[in-house]
Amino acid sequence: MSSDHVESETDADTDHGNETPTETTTTTETDTATRDPSDGTATRDELRGQLELLQAENQRLRREYVRARQTKYRRTALGLVLIGVVAVGGGALFPGSRDVLLALGGSALVAGMLTYYLTPEEFVTATVGETLATTLQATYDGLRADLNLQGKPVYVPVTSESAADARLFLPQHHDYTIPDEDALQRTIVVPAEPSQRGLAVHPSGAKLLAAFRRASEFATQPEPNPERVFDQLADGLVEQFELADQITPTVEADTRCVIAVTGSTYGAPDTFDHLLTSFVAVGAAIAFNTPTRITVQRVDDHDFVFECAWNTQDTDASDTQTSTTE
Repeated sequence: MSSDHVESETDADTDHGNETPTETTTTTETDTATRDPSDGTATRDELRGQLELLQAENQRLRREYVRARQTKYRRTALGLVLIGVVAVGGGALFPGSRDVLLALGGSALVAGMLTYYLTPEEFVTATVGETLATTLQATYDGLRADLNLQGKPVYVPVTSESAADARLFLPQHHDYTIPDEDALQRTIVVPAEPSQRGLAVHPSGAKLLAAFRRASEFATQPEPNPERVFDQLADGLVEQFELADQITPTVEADTRCVIAVTGSTYGAPDTFDHLLTSFVAVGAAIAFNTPTRITVQRVDDHDFVFECAWNTQDTDASDTQTSTTE
């Protein structure tokens, strides 16, 4: 074999050796350029899939929560029905105690049916209610600042649609008198007397108290006992609406009650017309048919102490109203 032929083969091998890395590099770059967009798309798809899974899991947990609460009510209803059946059966077997057993059985059966059919279909979490309450209080604060309302808030009983109701009156001046009932039916109160001007709004606890009154015998006596009134209001907040773990009212005078709240669902009152204090103030105003005022004395996270004061005499005097605090 000639030397020229050997050199040609060597050059060819060298050329092929040089070309191979170049082709590999080009192919790798092409593959990388091709894969990058697809990898990004795959990542977005994965994130979207994870988000959908989280949303589905959140909905499932909500349904499970509602189902668990409904199951609790229905088990209670079933227990009451069983007690009623046993009591009625006992009345048939024991003639001597028939009247008592039949009365007990009938009451248990009725309570069981009511519990079953009145089981709530939906539950609102505490954070939703707390957010709404905070928004309402922020709105009141904004109105009070923009309108330069300097007086202290006072809850005034009024008659609305043939039923007892109340208004939260925010006076314009420090020294003020409460306007008449017709003036309080308007939101912007501007009577001829400057000391009666201000803002009259529906208290946050008014509708809640209306629901409580439909389910109880609240404020039906001509001259209600203050201890009974505040005990009823405390039971309503704890047992019916579950807005606190415990509420302890202490009537210290004929016109003053100190109330200790433990485990408030909506936190502590950092401004006026907190839902719990508003409920108590409106209830006292309607029960005693006189204006009431709220004074928050101590706050510790979700526990707080406040005072509800009311007047037993003429409430139109300005010196009486200037003691209002919240």
